[in-house]
Amino acid sequence: MPGPWPLKEAVLRDELGGDPRFVRFAAADGETALCVISRQDAADPGATLPVNELATTLVHRATRQVLPQPLRGPVVVLGAGRMAGLWRTGDLTDFHRALLHSLAREQGGPEIPGSSAPVELYRD
Repeated sequence: MPGPWPLKEAVLRDELGGDPRFVRFAAADGETALCVISRQDAADPGATLPVNELATTLVHRATRQVLPQPLRGPVVVLGAGRMAGLWRTGDLTDFHRALLHSLAREQGGPEIPGSSAPVELYRD
């Protein structure tokens, strides 16, 4: 999203239905990560938003982390990588994009636009 932060924040607030909350999950390789943006209130234990199975499974499979609670409601998932020792947010890596496509097919969800090359999945 180009533009100044207030514009980006307004777009995210509109898409998510509330104030954005950013969480970064480092991937198993330690050099890439997933940046998950969800609604601020989605992290509350009493949140009534539906569980986002696709996003929760993507984070689990990509990072091999068991999340303390599932991701809820609409989310935006971006990629991140280390540059000069700092994390920089950007597009999903090809591996993470392929993993997302595979998981969406596995869960019987709608096709996700973009490349969907097969990927070897980490399984529990």
